[in-house]
Amino acid sequence: MQHTLPPSEPSYAELKQQLEQAEKITERTLCELLALRQKQALEPPANTPGIVQIEAQLQFILKHAQRHSRGFALMFIQLDQFKALRDSCNSAFINEITAQTLACLSAAIRQCDSISQLADDQFLLLITDVSRIYDTVLVAEKLLQKLDALHRFTLQTPELTTSIGISRFPEDGNDAMLLIERSAAAMLHAQHRGGNQFSLLR
Repeated sequence: MQHTLPPSEPSYAELKQQLEQAEKITERTLCELLALRQKQALEPPANTPGIVQIEAQLQFILKHAQRHSRGFALMFIQLDQFKALRDSCNSAFINEITAQTLACLSAAIRQCDSISQLADDQFLLLITDVSRIYDTVLVAEKLLQKLDALHRFTLQTPELTTSIGISRFPEDGNDAMLLIERSAAAMLHAQHRGGNQFSLLR
């Protein structure tokens, strides 16, 4: 019987290299990605109940963060290849994937953070009290590892990978919907680079 060793913690140099690669997205690229999202007729995040809930939370977090000079991050999480998997599997298994993914994400974040489900394959995380960008990178790395283990070994769906887009306050804006839109654009950037990775705006 083969035993799979748990993934080792990335070094500071590795995180720095991943961060530099992930941040290679410009304002021009952001505009192109948002235009592409509209062209593909993707539903705007504002139409989902989860967005309405987290936008209300964001308004409160924004005021608190501005008052106390604290930062936070949004993570837009998309399950890659989910639509193809949904077409080939029964609805009960698809529901199980969504439920276990949500449970995995919920267990991986702190009590002060929050998560909203936007669709069967989309989730939005609010990570509070982010003082360094590397803190956000560590969370993204942790989520990618845990979701990969869940999909590869527990659910036996290795074709299912994850793309994460990150926006930060105050670096990426001070408006709730703008931060959500930018995290969605960063997620698309991660997807177009092959998925199974995270991306930040610069």
